Amino acid sequence: MKDRLHKLNSLSPEQRDRVLHRMQAAGSLTPDQRRQLRETHQEMQTLPENRRLMVHRALHSLSQMSPEDRQQVMQSERFRSTFSGQEQGIIKRLAEMSPSEPLERPAQEPK
Repeated sequence: MKDRLHKLNSLSPEQRDRVLHRMQAAGSLTPDQRRQLRETHQEMQTLPENRRLMVHRALHSLSQMSPEDRQQVMQSERFRSTFSGQEQGIIKRLAEMSPSEPLERPAQEPK
């Protein structure tokens, strides 16, 4: 636990905000959603390393978009031709469970 806290404290403020945002989102998932998330991550581990990296990059890009833009990208011909059916399923399931990352960093409170 101490190691995790030390690692969190060693991150940049932006990285720390992203980690905390993801932790908060994960805490709000239902038990069924957590199970599905775990299963989807396990499925992703079966992908070759280079494909896993592409899926991670796509998820990061999608997390920066509004839900409408995400949907448009995932329905595009480019998306369908870039990712296999399995990869598309993984991306769609994870994108649905992951809220968009804040586009702007919250203003710091005065000290």
